[in-house]
Amino acid sequence: MMKKNIREAYPMYELDCAGIIPGCERIILAESRAEVVRRAVVQAKQLGVERISPTMLDAFRQKTRELVN
Repeated sequence: MMKKNIREAYPMYELDCAGIIPGCERIILAESRAEVVRRAVVQAKQLGVERISPTMLDAFRQKTRELVN
């Protein structure tokens, strides 16, 4: 039996931070929507965002998309 590539076994999600986090041009990849949002919050904090607003969190969730294998 052949093992599946990890990208085939689990869906991947991505978020392009440009336009959401000031000064960010990064694309975040993760295996879950929750992990994408968590990484986006960390990225925002590293770029000097002091408070993550509900609007920013909504943008993280809305702009996260599932990658098609």
